[in-house]
Amino acid sequence: MYKRTGLMLRASLLAGTLACGPAAAAVYAAVPQALPTAQCFVEPKPGDATKSIITGEGFKKGKVTVDQTDGPGGVLVTVGEDGKFTANDQPNGKYTASGGGLNATCLSGQAAQDTVNKNAIDAARKAGAAEGFTIGRELAQAGNCAAKAEPKPLRQGLVPDAAAQKAAQEAHDAAFTSAFATAIQRYCTD
Repeated sequence: MYKRTGLMLRASLLAGTLACGPAAAAVYAAVPQALPTAQCFVEPKPGDATKSIITGEGFKKGKVTVDQTDGPGGVLVTVGEDGKFTANDQPNGKYTASGGGLNATCLSGQAAQDTVNKNAIDAARKAGAAEGFTIGRELAQAGNCAAKAEPKPLRQGLVPDAAAQKAAQEAHDAAFTSAFATAIQRYCTD
């Protein structure tokens, strides 16, 4: 969704909720306000110190221009259904990616690692909550109201560092356990 369209949509939603009263306004407050963001990363190519691999996610399917901001490099790449792209064998340097109305400065080094770590922890928390609630609901609806939460090991996407892997697993397990307990409580009625 483009920023302007999103702003107009939220403004009309807010106006409608104010006309309906405070209960509707409370529902509006629960609507996520952040637009999805595109991300881009530069990592060294294994075995070739003169080349980099540029990857991105959160883009719209189609084409993305990957431009080197500190040199003559650049390439047009295709974004897949999942919103991701890869540009192999690019000269080392700083890059930006743009396409489909989205732009990102490609991160490298510690900034890239910090972003990957945060993404891993956020994704783990979200996955844990979804899994915990689903499993808890299924067990409760099957009459197993004494079930205990048993989170599964987390599968990692992009590779966070060791501390972030541990934090992601802990976030996943905590969210799983909380959502599981909520589902059991909601669906196990006396």
